[in-house]
Amino acid sequence: MQALAFDTATEDLSIALGNRQELLGEISVKAGRSHLELLLPAINDLLGNAGMTAAGLDLICVGTGPGTFSGLRVGVATARALSQSLETPLQGQSSLAALARGMADFASGNREELLLPVIDARRGQVFAQLYRTDAASVLAASGVFCEAPQDLIGKIAALTDRPVRAAGNGILSYFALFDKKPVQPLPAADLRHRVRAVYYLPAPGLKIKYDSHDLLDVLPAYIREPDADKTVLLRKKGIWL
Repeated sequence: MQALAFDTATEDLSIALGNRQELLGEISVKAGRSHLELLLPAINDLLGNAGMTAAGLDLICVGTGPGTFSGLRVGVATARALSQSLETPLQGQSSLAALARGMADFASGNREELLLPVIDARRGQVFAQLYRTDAASVLAASGVFCEAPQDLIGKIAALTDRPVRAAGNGILSYFALFDKKPVQPLPAADLRHRVRAVYYLPAPGLKIKYDSHDLLDVLPAYIREPDADKTVLLRKKGIWL
């Protein structure tokens, strides 16, 4: 099982190739808003460096967010196009869950500690979700929040009195606000604030058959109304816009 995985939910573009036991290559670049221009060339570079072609892929995995709306559209649309053209199975996975998997080793086996991946949602808000560790995996312990940082802190405090470790670009954007109980951010320089596509890679023995109908099940997790959609609605309400 050789899979291509990528995430475009944040300003970081992350791509990984291989499976959980064998990582053939990984690329992580600061894409900003240039995911559309950078994604396919980076995929080609990664495959070429590994001596592979896209035709040799057994699975394509894509991060479905939540995150920046334009980034998610680029990532999901590219994953669907590759899956359909190659007739390769496609999986969509939560970008928040990927962040939590990257944080899991920080918990050091402490089952009492919860993990809080946080992604910047812009407009003074963040996306977040509580996770708990379970053996080698992470399990969601809440729904997805879309809140102002100070409101999220209050909701987390009301939900649990357990220690909560937090990471993600949403933490970095509002570090001073999050650095208070019960939330304890990872140090600002810690690389685990980045979403890594390597956490989407499957077990080597996984077997999935391609089904074109599955493409429709892989959707961006917007959580709230995209800015572009709101702009269109506003323009329809008044000719002066």
